[in-house]
Amino acid sequence: MKKYIWLLPLTALLFGSCGDFLEEESQSEVIPKSASDFSELLIGSGYPDNYGPDFSWVEYLDDDCEAYLDLTGYDENWNPIDGFSGSSQAITPLPFYSWQPYMMDQDGYGTRINTVATSTTYAQFYNKIMGCNAVLDNIDEAVGAKETRDRVKAEALAVRAMLYFQLVNLYGEPYNYNKNALGVPLKLDANLSTEGIARSTVAEAYENVILPDLKKAAELMDPLEIIYKNYRVNQPSIHILLSRVYLFMERYQEAANEASKALAMGIRLMNLPTELSGAMEGNWNYNPLDYNNPEVLWLFGTGTRAGNTCYWAGHASEFRALWDSNNDLRWTSYGLALQYSSDVIKKPYGAIGLSQNIRTAEAWLNKAEAETLLGNTAEANKALETLRKSRIKGYEHTTLSGDELLKEIRNERRKEFCFEGFRWFDLRRYGMPEIKHIYRAEAGGPKLVYTLKEKDPMYTLPIPQSVFEKNTELQQNDCRNTAERVAVNAE
Repeated sequence: MKKYIWLLPLTALLFGSCGDFLEEESQSEVIPKSASDFSELLIGSGYPDNYGPDFSWVEYLDDDCEAYLDLTGYDENWNPIDGFSGSSQAITPLPFYSWQPYMMDQDGYGTRINTVATSTTYAQFYNKIMGCNAVLDNIDEAVGAKETRDRVKAEALAVRAMLYFQLVNLYGEPYNYNKNALGVPLKLDANLSTEGIARSTVAEAYENVILPDLKKAAELMDPLEIIYKNYRVNQPSIHILLSRVYLFMERYQEAANEASKALAMGIRLMNLPTELSGAMEGNWNYNPLDYNNPEVLWLFGTGTRAGNTCYWAGHASEFRALWDSNNDLRWTSYGLALQYSSDVIKKPYGAIGLSQNIRTAEAWLNKAEAETLLGNTAEANKALETLRKSRIKGYEHTTLSGDELLKEIRNERRKEFCFEGFRWFDLRRYGMPEIKHIYRAEAGGPKLVYTLKEKDPMYTLPIPQSVFEKNTELQQNDCRNTAERVAVNAE
C-alpha cells in the first residue's frame, strides 16, 4: 500500500536531526511526485484536523465565562452535578481560568504539564505549518495540470496563513497595540535544522507571511471553480480570512472590500426563522455548524470548546443578557437552557469531528464593523440588518450610528461566534479590557474572584517552558515572570 514518508516528527519546534524531509525507504514507500500526491499530503499533514492544533483552553480565558463551577449566581439552590464541584474537571483547568503565569506548565493540582515539547499546542501549530511548507517547497515542480498545482498551492498558502494568524494571536501582542513586539518564529520551508530560530515581530508575521500568503492564495484560487463541502479551503473562505486579517490590522477599507468579494461569490446565510425547525426536526443531536448548514464554507480542525456536553463554566451574566432567548433562534440552534441554570451547548467539541469553520456570517459581520469604522453608516446598518433578519424571528431593524452601532455589531459578533475561539482574540484588539472570573471550588465554599486587569500582560500568553529546551533562541513573554494571581474572597 502506498504511503508518504514525511520525516517531520520534531520539526514543529525546529529541533531534531538534519536531513531531507522526504526519502524513499522501500518499494512500498514513495516520494510524492504529482500534484494530486501533494494534495493528499496537505490534507493529511497541513490541514488542521481532529488532533490539532488544539487551543480549546482559550475559552477559559475570556469574558463569556464567569462562574466556573459556581452557578449560584443564577440558582442559589444549585448542587454540584454528579459531584462535579471539587473534581478534576474543576481543579485541573484552574490556572487557565485564573490567568496564572504558569498555565502552560502546571495544572491546578500542581502537576507539570507539557513536559514534552512536541505535545504542546505551540508544537501542534508548527507541525501543521511544516506540512504546508513541505507542499509549498515542491508543488511548483509537481507532475500534473497547472490548475491542480495552483489549487494545491493556494490551499497550502491559505492554511499556513491561518495557522500563523492564530499562533501569533496567542503568543504575540495585538497588532493594533504593539506590532513591533515579539511575535513567533517564522519558518517558511520544510528543511530541518539543528539551530533554533528567534521570534520575529508581530508586524513581520502579519506583513511578511499572513497577508502575502492569503493574497497569493486568492490570486491563484479565484480563477478556478469554487468547490464546496470537501473539507478544503475555497475562494470565499480565503476572502473572509483576508477580511478578518485586515480588520485586526485596522485596514478597514480592505476588510470591507474582501468581505464584499466573498459575498459576491454566491454564498448565503441560513435563514433560521424559515429553515431551523426543519433542520432540527427529529434530530436531538443537531449540529448547527456542519456541512448541512448551507452557510458553512469550510470545516476544519479540532473543537474550540474545552467541555463536553455541558459548558460547565457557566455563562457570564453580561453575555446572557445580550440574548433575546424567545426570538433569537441561535439560542435554540446553539444551546438550550436546562437544569441548574446551565446550558447545553450544541456547538461541537473536538471529540466529535471537525469543529471549526468559516461561514457566511463572518463576511457580513466583518463588513458591518469595517463600514462602521469607515463612517459608512448606511452600509453598516444594511449588513447588520441582513444578518439579524436571518437569526431573529420577526426582527425589525432600527437604524443606528456611531458608538451604538459599533457596540451592537460587536455584540452580534460575540453571540454569533460564542465558544468558537473568536472572543479572546477580539478582546485583545478591542483594547484588552478588564475581566473578572468567579470560582467556587466546592458547594458551600468561599466565592473567589480572579481579575485580569486592563491591558494585562497575560493578554499575551506564555510559551511552554519545555519549548525553550529545544529552541534556545526563543525569548519568553513578560507575563511568565509575573506573580501568581491571588483571588479575592467576595463574600
